[in-house]
Amino acid sequence: MKFRKWLIILALLALICWLGGISFGKYSARQLQCNHLQLPNAALPGAGPLRIAFFSDLHNEPELFEEAIACIAAAKPDLILFGGDLVSAHERFMRTRWAIQGLRQLRSIAPTFAILGNHDYEKLQELERVYATAGIPLLRNQNIDWRTPSGTTLRIVGLGDWNEGDEAPAACLRPAGQENCPVLLLSHDPESRWLLRAYDWDLMLSGHTHGGQIGNPFTGKSISLRSSMPAGLFPFEGNRRVHVSRGVGAILRMRFFCPPEVNIIEVIKE
Repeated sequence: MKFRKWLIILALLALICWLGGISFGKYSARQLQCNHLQLPNAALPGAGPLRIAFFSDLHNEPELFEEAIACIAAAKPDLILFGGDLVSAHERFMRTRWAIQGLRQLRSIAPTFAILGNHDYEKLQELERVYATAGIPLLRNQNIDWRTPSGTTLRIVGLGDWNEGDEAPAACLRPAGQENCPVLLLSHDPESRWLLRAYDWDLMLSGHTHGGQIGNPFTGKSISLRSSMPAGLFPFEGNRRVHVSRGVGAILRMRFFCPPEVNIIEVIKE
């Protein structure tokens, strides 16, 4: 009888811990942060002063999208960029009004551009319709020249997703040493950087990793097996920089010591 009693107690404790862990993970996944990052002019030579709002990996989260839009609106950016994975491949993408209206709100704040993430390819036709209806350019192995507030031409490049084998850098990037303006590169997965060494670009913005969705509660550092660049700003070969966002949404809608984020990136003028 004693053994059975202890077994029941242990089972109840395990159940409480399991339920508590799920509750904490779901609560943490709703604690959206608006994080500011200041970069020197060398990050995008000649483009500053420039304020960029960057977010990624929304994963079918209408409520978090509303919070992200409010955060972006308050920051008053010059440019808004979305790094892919508007949807989740394993979920239905239906009643898309929330996405269209949200994207239209972003477009009313500042010029907005987007790329595809690996999950988006599962719902490609629906997404192309949503972006077209919202009036948001979807850059898929394409570039666009955009005039910064200071009058500099900034080349914004959107790469097709590396995980889906859709990248075509030669179609949208120039070989190293041949570019004559600063290049801001959007590529969903930071691991794609290894394919892009022979091309000219200055700053890459990525997502995909979700910061591992787990962080070290003592150091705050992300724990991820996906990438050696799980979240934050990293140098890459010379003067290049890669910034990886923890993203807004999360798989299974749980995070642990790794809150979702919107990034406000400010390039200063020196």
